[in-house]
Amino acid sequence: MMHSNNNWYYIGCKFTWRHFSGSVKDHEEFKKKSEKAVSKEYMNSLVYTGFDLEPYETTFFSYAGTVGIFLIVLLTDALFFRFTTFSSGILTAIAILSLMMPITALWYLSEYVKIHARYMKITSLGDMPEVMSYVVMSMKIVPNMEKAVHFAAENSNRPLARDLKKMLWNLHLRVYTGMDDAVVQFSEMWGKNSEHFKRSLHLIRSSMSETDPAQRTLTLNRSLDIVLDGTRNLMDSYAAKLKLPTYVLYSIFILIPLALVALLPAMAVVGIRITSTNLVLTYDIILPLITFMYAEYVLMQRPAAFMPQKISETHPDLEGLSSKRKKELIMAVITGISVCSLGYVLLYAGNPYGIISTAVLEGLVPTALMILLGITITFSWYLNAAYAPYKRIRDKIISMENEFADALFILGRRISEGRSAEEAFVHTAANMKGASICEPFEKIAMNVACMRCDLHSAIFDEEYGAFKNVYSERINTTMKLFLESVHKSHEAAGVAIVKLADHMTDLQEVERRIKDSLYEMTSTMKSTACIFAPLIAGVTIALSEVIAKILQNVAHSISRLPPNVIPGPADISPESLELSIGPNMFMLAIGIYLILITTILVRFSTAIEYGGDKSQMMYELSRSLPISVMVFSASAIASRIIFRGFI
Repeated sequence: MMHSNNNWYYIGCKFTWRHFSGSVKDHEEFKKKSEKAVSKEYMNSLVYTGFDLEPYETTFFSYAGTVGIFLIVLLTDALFFRFTTFSSGILTAIAILSLMMPITALWYLSEYVKIHARYMKITSLGDMPEVMSYVVMSMKIVPNMEKAVHFAAENSNRPLARDLKKMLWNLHLRVYTGMDDAVVQFSEMWGKNSEHFKRSLHLIRSSMSETDPAQRTLTLNRSLDIVLDGTRNLMDSYAAKLKLPTYVLYSIFILIPLALVALLPAMAVVGIRITSTNLVLTYDIILPLITFMYAEYVLMQRPAAFMPQKISETHPDLEGLSSKRKKELIMAVITGISVCSLGYVLLYAGNPYGIISTAVLEGLVPTALMILLGITITFSWYLNAAYAPYKRIRDKIISMENEFADALFILGRRISEGRSAEEAFVHTAANMKGASICEPFEKIAMNVACMRCDLHSAIFDEEYGAFKNVYSERINTTMKLFLESVHKSHEAAGVAIVKLADHMTDLQEVERRIKDSLYEMTSTMKSTACIFAPLIAGVTIALSEVIAKILQNVAHSISRLPPNVIPGPADISPESLELSIGPNMFMLAIGIYLILITTILVRFSTAIEYGGDKSQMMYELSRSLPISVMVFSASAIASRIIFRGFI
């Protein structure tokens, strides 16, 4: 299953019981109550996740974690009340949040095992096409079920493959009466989550009883088609269900808060004074946190089909990356600080040409914009330097995989004509000239001809193997199957290799169609993060300055009137209309909110498209964040200039 000792929940449970269990008077009684309190579903989830935990450890951690969060909330509230004042409405909101956070923490920590097990099951649904394709391809070459399952388990690092290893281990321990019994029980277990996976396994098992090789091949093809179609339908269904949550995220959590920005200064008219602390607390902490939690909830329902391949830190193209990251970080911080301080430097120099804004709707560029640009440059520079190498490696792998299916087809055709493997590789490399897959194929032929080694060494030898620097799991696994097939007759081997090429093409086609089905959602989120949200934010921030300027003019006019002239119950006075937040602080708080929202939206879109791959997400963020802040800056500056002419 999974390596539970790396999970934060596992570490937390062990740590709290080891160091704080002394607070429990009767350990045995607590253990008995904990075991009675948990359901059978909870115990099954505990086994499924692979956590080496007992119910009393998880129960104690949920209590200890809740108490810890409650104390942190109390300390935070005490610091807030000590250094600032709040209106009655804000005090009520803080009190409600202070009560909700420990309750939410208690529920989450108590249910985490079931939540994590559900997430693992959903994630594993996306492993099925890859793992089952390995089983089917192996069965076509050597019709042995145990050998095929072992091959798939050994050549995949997916969670489903680890479950297959566990099944084989239990088979060797005589937990099952035989391979048929093991497959039936395994399919029953997974059939609860995926009916198409269960059907596919049954078809693979039934192919063993086929005496006609052609019928066996048809059955195996059908089994793989069921898995591919099931996965595609699963992702289509998810894409359809994703529309409403996406619109909710787009409208309620982004557009409405940004639209309200323009009205915040006007709240002073009705007696609601927004302070800097209230603004930061609402827009830079509470709203981003709620938005993030909602986005994560939506993402937890995503079947992780075709997860991007993990790039090993030992990859040659990543050599020296850690030292490069440190250098780039230093340069990014220096550049960011320089940009942040540029506005204040210009002010110190006398503000030439009135570039820097010093009052509401005055000047051209507020100092807050320079600070936001400096922060953005720092993060984007570092993220691009740290994660762009992973992106280049992955793009190279994808390009090679796309070419590999064509190369494999050519190779299979040449071998089926009776040509030697060496000659077939030379011919394939010549036909694929200019493609990235050409070089490894040429090297295989050279190794066989010059070093007189066997095909396995020519391809996979750690010192001189042609594929030692090919880091695609899919390509390497297919080449291992190729080595199994070349021991047959030329005609049979050629047919088997062509079928391998067809399988590669089928997988790539399903992957492409899944990405197409999700494109509408991901493109909407990316355009919102980079264009629409910052554009709206820039206009509304300028509108808020317009309203603030109008209120300043009204306050100035009222101050010149005799006392008690204004009738009515409204508390309209120069003091009540005075701005409680400076325009720079206001823009800075909203700009930070925009940066946080952009980060959440980029994570949301990349997790939908790529399954939450960290390096891909960081690379996308390094590209999206500068665009978002530049659009915000241009929108704010242009809107300020336009609106200034109307006042």
